[in-house]
Amino acid sequence: MKKQAALWLVALTIFIDIAGFGLILPRLPFLALSLGASATVLGIVAAIYSLAQFLFTPFLGALSDRIGRRPVILASLLIEAVSFAITGLAGTLPLLLLGRFVGGLGASNIGTAQAVVADVTSEKDRAKGMGLIGASIGLGFVVGPAAGGVLSGVSSALPFWIASALALVNAGLVIFLLPETRTPSGAARPRYSLPIFAGWRGARQQPIVGWMAAQTLLFTIAFTGMETVFALFAQRFFGWGAKETGYIFTYLGVLVVIMQGGIVARLVARWGERTVLMLGLGILAAGLVLLPVSTSLALLLVVLGLVAAGEGLVSPTSSTLLSRTTGSDRQGETLGFVQGFGGLGRIVGPLVAGGLYTLGGPSLAFIVSGAVALAALVVVALAIRPVSPAPTPVTVNPDERESVASASSR
Repeated sequence: MKKQAALWLVALTIFIDIAGFGLILPRLPFLALSLGASATVLGIVAAIYSLAQFLFTPFLGALSDRIGRRPVILASLLIEAVSFAITGLAGTLPLLLLGRFVGGLGASNIGTAQAVVADVTSEKDRAKGMGLIGASIGLGFVVGPAAGGVLSGVSSALPFWIASALALVNAGLVIFLLPETRTPSGAARPRYSLPIFAGWRGARQQPIVGWMAAQTLLFTIAFTGMETVFALFAQRFFGWGAKETGYIFTYLGVLVVIMQGGIVARLVARWGERTVLMLGLGILAAGLVLLPVSTSLALLLVVLGLVAAGEGLVSPTSSTLLSRTTGSDRQGETLGFVQGFGGLGRIVGPLVAGGLYTLGGPSLAFIVSGAVALAALVVVALAIRPVSPAPTPVTVNPDERESVASASSR
């Protein structure tokens, strides 16, 4: 019962965390523009947040293996509260960039949250638990931006202060309700000279960790590339503005929540994580390649359904597959290491997609994103073997052992 409570509470924590981040998204670009940002600087504002995640997600994951999950999650939420306040008070671009970098540091707790799931779930239920985290992220992205748009109409600074308050409320939930799920072993752990080095040792010892990092990097580049240029595509072919594009991303978020909230666990139970992961990457690639020809609303909704289904299958199954290949003493380190490459993908994807859109329009950007998703599929197919469930140890008491030995000697 305690483990189930921890699972649902960490899912609630992630939901509030992502919703708070989503609150400021509608206002953030306009804040940067009001401070004199160019289009290039807008890209830097987005990239510096992901850069901090790339650097610190592996470090916080490894730290949670050493000192426990609870203090790491708590500290990250307090850092996020400070970052929202800095961003809301920013009167210059350097201060805004500082606020976003600090925010990326605070948001580097996803690997630790996934480690909590690995701590409290059996291998049989691991995919369901990871799906719950994924659904929390998707639901946060549905609720947060919608509420942020409404709050921005009341006051330009209000979304930032509400987000900061939510982070503090979240920290209170962790203090009073979240149990510690990882008891530190006390064993000596290596010190890392830089945060990103956390996890490299595990990647050398277990090649699957490195391959999963590569898959995560490619998948994230493909998906975030689509997110970056979709608004331009929708404006060109449908004449949509921010409101209509926001509705479409809400539609995507709802589909992802549905996939990760229950469907993915059933598919994994039938086919296994590796097969479902490959299926998700294939569906995502197909959806991305079909986007350039989706110039009617009905076809667009169907194709975006493929994109959402692919994303909904990939995220939880990759985390589940990775957690099953890692010892309990390194769950945070390994999951954080791989999630760090997701942060790197969120830097590279928008930059590449934006450049491709400038060179060849939406067709080139979407087709290349689809090709990158296919490359991730090839990595999984060629480099990652199917993972069999660990055998359940059989305990034999001394009397039974003596009986077996006696029978064997006859």
